[in-house]
Amino acid sequence: MSTKITYRGENDQEFFVIANKGMASKWRKDKTIPLVDVVQSFDVMTTSTGSETGEFVRPSKGTLESSFQTKNVDKVVEQIVEHGDEKNM
Repeated sequence: MSTKITYRGENDQEFFVIANKGMASKWRKDKTIPLVDVVQSFDVMTTSTGSETGEFVRPSKGTLESSFQTKNVDKVVEQIVEHGDEKNM
């Protein structure tokens, strides 16, 4: 079963990753769990409108860098899982 972990960036744009249900909370308590077991892929997504609705799109590296202070997708995924909210799909 899948869940969406959403994170609202500083510029109020919403980013998300698709994860295995319940794994984010387990990972937050036990960082020895590999992040690859938490998320279904390391694809960071947003919507064309930047909110909860709209077509899913991959944000540019510039957008990621301005929102997360890094272009490293692994670090971005880690931040989303650490600080994001799980939502049912």
